[in-house]
Amino acid sequence: MSTTAQQTPAAIASLYVSENIAHNIKTITFIRSSLSAITGSAAGVLGLTGYSGFLFYAATSLFMSVLIWTVKTKAKPALYFKSGSDVWTEGVFGGMFSYVLFWTLLYGIVH
Repeated sequence: MSTTAQQTPAAIASLYVSENIAHNIKTITFIRSSLSAITGSAAGVLGLTGYSGFLFYAATSLFMSVLIWTVKTKAKPALYFKSGSDVWTEGVFGGMFSYVLFWTLLYGIVH
């Protein structure tokens, strides 16, 4: 007798392998850090200042989240993460620090 609708939290937690979840989170963090460095450099070279620079980061971060959601998870993030929102939120604010670092560095060098 299989009752998938009434699984206990312990049974649901056993479906996930913590090493795989940690690896997936680490992969997203690496992708976001790399993207932040590249887009921060681009924003600095383009001479973006103020809110336009932060909007540029928000747009590229949203674009990357869509790519991760569609390409890497094939629109089923619950198979790879404990929460489907991890695709959209994991590493966004940490990547912002890298973005600002490269943005100000390249802006100072170029302009």
